[in-house]
Amino acid sequence: MSIGERDKNKIELQMKLKIDVSPIATFKWNEENAQKLRELREKSGYSRKKLSEEVGVSTTYIHQLEAPHLFVNKPGKPKEITVSTEILQKLCTALGGEVVSLIWDIECFA
Repeated sequence: MSIGERDKNKIELQMKLKIDVSPIATFKWNEENAQKLRELREKSGYSRKKLSEEVGVSTTYIHQLEAPHLFVNKPGKPKEITVSTEILQKLCTALGGEVVSLIWDIECFA
């Protein structure tokens, strides 16, 4: 099997991967997740405001998700950001992908 065929099979496997995240209440959010979200939002042509309206959260919350380093470990702020599965699913629906793409290093976005 050539490298190209192996890569094609890997891509097909990734596109078919479905993980049930419904038993999970929240995910810890980090800078890698933030970068993926920001890139996907920009690639999809959404402004923070438009995405926040689509998902039903504030623009500030979208900003927190895209730049968690600005909001954690500050006086009166949490030590980490967590995101509910419900919000992640809404974000992914708006961006046209699967929730696992924002959490793990799996590409499931069109």
